[in-house]
Amino acid sequence: MARFRLFSRESTDAKSGTPITSGRYGDNAVNVTNETLAMKLSAVYRAVSIISNSIASMKIQYKRYSSVFGYYTLDTSGNDGRLMNYTLSYQANRRQNAFQFWRQVVCHILLLGNAYIYPRKNRYGIPEELILCTGSVAYDNITNTYTIEDIYNGISGTFPASEVIHLKNLHTSGNVGISTIAYAAKVLSINATSDEETLRRFATGGRFKAFLSNDNSIKGWGKYQNEEVQSVAELLSQALRGGDDIVSVPGDTKVTPISMSSADMQFLDSRKFTIREIARFFNVPASKLMDDSNTVYGTTEANNVAFYSEALQPFITDIEQELTNKLIGFENFLQYKFSFDLTTLFVLDRKGLAEWNKSRLETGQASVNDLRRENDVKPIDKGDDVYVSVNFAPVGSAKLNGEPSNTTTP
Repeated sequence: MARFRLFSRESTDAKSGTPITSGRYGDNAVNVTNETLAMKLSAVYRAVSIISNSIASMKIQYKRYSSVFGYYTLDTSGNDGRLMNYTLSYQANRRQNAFQFWRQVVCHILLLGNAYIYPRKNRYGIPEELILCTGSVAYDNITNTYTIEDIYNGISGTFPASEVIHLKNLHTSGNVGISTIAYAAKVLSINATSDEETLRRFATGGRFKAFLSNDNSIKGWGKYQNEEVQSVAELLSQALRGGDDIVSVPGDTKVTPISMSSADMQFLDSRKFTIREIARFFNVPASKLMDDSNTVYGTTEANNVAFYSEALQPFITDIEQELTNKLIGFENFLQYKFSFDLTTLFVLDRKGLAEWNKSRLETGQASVNDLRRENDVKPIDKGDDVYVSVNFAPVGSAKLNGEPSNTTTP
């Protein structure tokens, strides 16, 4: 029977980073099973980063209804309102400012499936701190309670659902969210495996796999030869499955390549495919993940709208409603509300911000001084007047014919 000499090289375990020197690759597939492995993938890091940073950049405002004017305005009239707005928008707790806190909350939702927030309140029932639980949290469906053991934040005990702000990812049953990592495990594993393969190809200079054999290793006819061929074939299959590059058979030899080049395997196209798949799981346009292969100006504008409405709006709605349910309650939900300040989305988009402000001025939603105050510019005299565009007129009216309209002067 022919013997085999296995040519191997040192490789590295994808999960632990430990060198493997056994002479075989083993299973080359990388299974992404947790958030740490997932965040090592560039597309996942980008998706989680852009969603969490966008949400955290918008201030959450605590507003009070004004029965005199009939609209909600920022509640800064008393200490309670100021404390609530300060906690939500500036300093969430003693360790985190509001941006850091809400960014971590969204990361928990996407990567862990759930974000459990414990509002630490003063004697008047107003949250002084919002604590994102990082310890053990167990939810009981029967009693509708949460058992929290968080040594780091000093929270321990069983709490009713009304005292715990629970933001959850998409789930199909029960009352606990499931992480996006769990849903996209197969796609993420493909992406991680392709990253490992890319590293392997660059590290070895694109080494190919081949048979090293001769034409005289197996002689004879009939059953004996067939058994020998079958035995060799099984050993070859086993060696290739184990990850060996070249399999050697003694005697006069020739090299028969059995692997395809990156171009033949359309390797780069497969990597682009996984990026688009990850974009689908996170509801993020592929262009937001830096995949601009099919991007033009028109699609960029549409992608921005899609990102705001499909990726951000669900988080905004969920956070606003959960805060209302847990911090305001049924008795006061008509008097107070929480809402995100969406103007921060346009802060660096000067053209988009100018068009939006122009629309507000023309439709009477804001005055010149309103816009100046928003930009910390001193108000001007008569700048509080509100205007409405009057470019429209009835068909056949005197205005369209250039004639003065029939008006009566009192």
